[in-house]
Amino acid sequence: MRKIVRSLPIHNSSPLSTLTQQWEGITVEYSCMKAIGEFDFAMPRNTISVAFAPHDRVTWSVDGTASQTTALPPGSVFLYCEHDFVWHYREQVSEYINITLDQQLLNQVAVENSLSTPVEIEYRVIFPDNTILYIAQLLKAEIINKGLAGKVYTESLRNLLMIHLLRNYSFVLVKPQLGNKLLDTFKLNQVKNFIEENLAEDITIADMAAVVHISQFYFARAFKTATGESPYRYLTQRRIERAKIMLSVTRLAIAEVAYRVGFYNQSHFTAQFRKLTKVTPKQYRDGL
Repeated sequence: MRKIVRSLPIHNSSPLSTLTQQWEGITVEYSCMKAIGEFDFAMPRNTISVAFAPHDRVTWSVDGTASQTTALPPGSVFLYCEHDFVWHYREQVSEYINITLDQQLLNQVAVENSLSTPVEIEYRVIFPDNTILYIAQLLKAEIINKGLAGKVYTESLRNLLMIHLLRNYSFVLVKPQLGNKLLDTFKLNQVKNFIEENLAEDITIADMAAVVHISQFYFARAFKTATGESPYRYLTQRRIERAKIMLSVTRLAIAEVAYRVGFYNQSHFTAQFRKLTKVTPKQYRDGL
């Protein structure tokens, strides 16, 4: 995602860690850099950067403008639109995340919310936003854990971030109206049946929305309105309920049970099972 054009480090320029992950419509890069010095790099359009580590002083310039020197509080947010060439000089270890959103998907969200396209996100640097910081922290955890929570979880975070940007950092906003996109009982049951039949699969929000032929962005809100739960939380609950049945009536290994209900990592399955039932899968089975 980030291409360093020039680096004149004072100390070791090797990163402590750099992780990159792509999901549909979103690319995430998390880095912790030991490098100190002067850097040039190009930021793609629609990139949101969040600096986790504070800096007492950082000097920076965007697209050749006059350089500025300021403190960088932890959680500072940067929004890049057409302003994409960045120079900066830093004096401390840096920990940050870059989140790049697909322009076509942003335009799709805008159309579905009665906004003009192409979407243009406001250019801003070094400002606080608790919602963006919260999403960034969750994406950081997800990339470190190699996407254990699954596609529905990352899609939900992506959608939340896009809607937040359109509501707060785009130049035109029309409040979305669900209208006839609400899920009636018949459509809701179609989705629930689809989930039950595909618990072992890596289901996405787009898959669920396609069952009832509506946009995934409308679907996520309509589903929560109808059930009181987000698609991700509902799917997790149904997987745990299916796992409880399998733990009760089969002697399958816990790892196999996890796999058959859509968890591809036993530790993640155990964590989610305990979160919802207050006991581990083994404790649940032993207590029957």
